[in-house]
Amino acid sequence: MWAMVAFKGAGEYIGESYSKSPDLGNWGSPVLLKVDVPLRDVEDTECKWPNKEINKRRKAFCNKVEGYGSVCSCSDPSPLEFHPQPISHNHVSHLPVAVIASNRPHYLFRMLKSLLSANGVRPELITVYIDGYFEEPLLVTQLLGLRGIQHTPIGIKNARISQHYKASLTATFNLFPSAKHMIILEEDVDVSPDIFSYFSQTIYLLEEDPTVYCISAWNDQGYEHSCQDPTLLYRIETMPGLGWVLKRKLYKEELEPNWPTPEKLWDWDMWMRLPSVRKGRECIIPDVSRTYHFGARGLNMNNYFHEHYFATHKINELPNVKMKNIESLKSNEYEKLINKIVSKAKPVDHNKHPCDKDFIPDTKGETYVTYLRMDHATDWTTFKAMAKCFKLWDLDIRGFHKSMWRFFLKGNHVVLVGVPASPYANHKPANITPIYIPPPTTQAPKKDPK
Repeated sequence: MWAMVAFKGAGEYIGESYSKSPDLGNWGSPVLLKVDVPLRDVEDTECKWPNKEINKRRKAFCNKVEGYGSVCSCSDPSPLEFHPQPISHNHVSHLPVAVIASNRPHYLFRMLKSLLSANGVRPELITVYIDGYFEEPLLVTQLLGLRGIQHTPIGIKNARISQHYKASLTATFNLFPSAKHMIILEEDVDVSPDIFSYFSQTIYLLEEDPTVYCISAWNDQGYEHSCQDPTLLYRIETMPGLGWVLKRKLYKEELEPNWPTPEKLWDWDMWMRLPSVRKGRECIIPDVSRTYHFGARGLNMNNYFHEHYFATHKINELPNVKMKNIESLKSNEYEKLINKIVSKAKPVDHNKHPCDKDFIPDTKGETYVTYLRMDHATDWTTFKAMAKCFKLWDLDIRGFHKSMWRFFLKGNHVVLVGVPASPYANHKPANITPIYIPPPTTQAPKKDPK
């Protein structure tokens, strides 16, 4: 155990005390430190930063909190001004951005720095919504010159998060009554430098294709080893969240009136994925995500879960990516595209087990198709086992389109097609038997002979 008293910023040491631990498995005994601290004028204890608006915010922040690295350094304070580049033909320059936050101020600080560094950002359109009257998240928001709104919590656990989301979405559309769409982000995600460009290039699909549910920046299956093309887009039947564009019309006419009430301990995103809510519509996602979920602490998150399912997700780091073939993401055109891809893909050796190292050949730039047994659209037995083999998301079923998945392995485009559930199963050669992996069985332990 260790304790020290010193004057902040002055380098003046007053007193110190410590105790040694008896071994690596135990703490040292408690430490008691008594010192006389001479009083000083406030002016003598404050940093002499240049008299600028940004340093007024810095001073107000540093007089109340610590623990943000060199933000409060007197000699070399970290910069709080960002200089992102504008993006050409910006179709989201008028969209409000809602940042959903709670009481994780250090997460929020990291997230907002990332957001304010993204090309095309407009800080005046950003609002941070804080679930509860927590001071530090609001101070972080104000430090960076952004608007912060605190909400009175409603409900408990998942219901509280759900109600916070609803209040934030409603408030955003009320604050910006002319906005037809909004961008939704969370306090524990980094954003790519091109996230606004990505949304700008794809947002028109929400207007022109009624089968599009949302534009998301997140690919649930986009790990370091399973995605590679930052220009590529998919259509999927699940709603990923973690950075997405919501249409006002959808929210006001369908979601807001039917949002789960406070007594229902439902996850808002799981509710939005329900077939009765989604109504057959799909989300557009990138192969390489435009957000990265770094938060390892939360109601539904811990270090183990984050390490296994989020830590190795890939985020695009290129600033000016031009998405390709966006028109092909419209419903009818996408069907033509997928049929073409599957018909030309090379079937893998279906006699091998998906967990075999050479199941996907050691090539580059090829497209391979695997046919797996799916007796109906919710028969996930074989896919779950294959997802474990490929080290993909396997907690529930995500990222599919009509019982078909697309991703990359070993630098090759891989397509999984469920048979007979998927309409693309008609491309299966007659001599191929779909892969079937039975569910694991739990055998009762054998009794010891007496």
